[in-house]
Amino acid sequence: MVSRKYLEKSKNPHPHIGQMILKFLFEKKITQADLARRLNVSPSTMASYFRQPSIQFGILWNIGIALDHDFLTELTNYYPSDFIFNAKSKLVEELRNKTQQLADLEKEIAIYKKALGIKE
Repeated sequence: MVSRKYLEKSKNPHPHIGQMILKFLFEKKITQADLARRLNVSPSTMASYFRQPSIQFGILWNIGIALDHDFLTELTNYYPSDFIFNAKSKLVEELRNKTQQLADLEKEIAIYKKALGIKE
C-alpha cells in the first residue's frame, strides 16, 4: 500500500474535497450525471472523484468552471481561524463583500421604488 502523507491526520486536517463538491451539487440540485456530462467524463469517474478526500487541482478547476463556482475561495473557509492571509487576499475579500453589499442595497432600492410607484 502506498503511504500518502497528505492523508494522515494532522492538527489542521484538510476538508474532504469530494464531499464539499457533493454538498454544492445537492444544494444546487445538480445531479452527478449532469456534472459528468458537462466535464465529458463517465459517471463512474465522477463518482470516484467524490470518494476522494483530495482532488488534483486541474480536476477541481474544471469542476469549478463547469459549475460556475469558486471552490478555491470556498476552501479558505476551512483554514484555521488564526490563519493570516496575505494583504492582497484580504483586500480582494473586502472588495467582494462591499460589492455584495452594494448589490443587496440596489435590490432593496428597486423594491422601495416599485412599492412607491417610482419609475426610472
